[in-house]
Amino acid sequence: MTTAPCFQAAMGRYFALSDDDCRMLEHLERHTAPASKDRVLWLLGARVQNLFILQSGWACTVRDTGEGERQIIELLLPGDIIGLREFTFRRHGSEARMISAGSVSTFTHQHIVDLVAASTSLAVSLFATIGRQEALLTERMLVTLHRSARVQVSHFVLETYLRLSKIQPVDPGRMPFPISQRLLGQILGLSPVHVNRTLTALERDGVLEKHRAHIVIHDPRRLHAEADFDDDYLSDRVDGLSERLAELREGDASFAVSRSGS
Repeated sequence: MTTAPCFQAAMGRYFALSDDDCRMLEHLERHTAPASKDRVLWLLGARVQNLFILQSGWACTVRDTGEGERQIIELLLPGDIIGLREFTFRRHGSEARMISAGSVSTFTHQHIVDLVAASTSLAVSLFATIGRQEALLTERMLVTLHRSARVQVSHFVLETYLRLSKIQPVDPGRMPFPISQRLLGQILGLSPVHVNRTLTALERDGVLEKHRAHIVIHDPRRLHAEADFDDDYLSDRVDGLSERLAELREGDASFAVSRSGS
């Protein structure tokens, strides 16, 4: 049994992919190269040209605040398209860089238009992907504005675990987490001291344990309760859309048959 590449697995979460869909996605992934830790993929204000599929490793998009502090906007995991939300803009509104060493596939932003034109299922999958990226940002904003640091950290760790689990098996006893306390603070808008105190308390209480490049989740149920977590915003369900796509495909097949018999 072969395993689908990360991007195919990510796009196939919403709809079953046809052989033609898979071939188009493989075409985007044909130019894959290593990407070192801290490599800058583009700078703030750079012209939108190339996008990246993250094949391995973790990446992020970043903006500097008016006070000169760094704020991480998005955390990108394997299977994500880096820059998808900005592909219709002239210039990038953020900086993109690798958090850990990995590999990326490079393609021009015009290829998104090719996917949309060629396949209805891939087009809707892209819309679903963008929608879930926006939902992640909205959820993080609400959590950081209205929840304690303990809930924020617990929520983010559990969210990351669930996101990773959608693409590959993840052991809660050794979940990849190449994020320093400083970076975690930049994601959540907390000071490094606050992050350190929160992680220390969660470790003392037997919830989780942060190591240099991984996290040990001692009790997933306890973590879920600590995070006060509702995972609806991470759902892959696209209610009613799969049935509508099937109807359209049947209509196209019937039309093709009628034309061939005329």
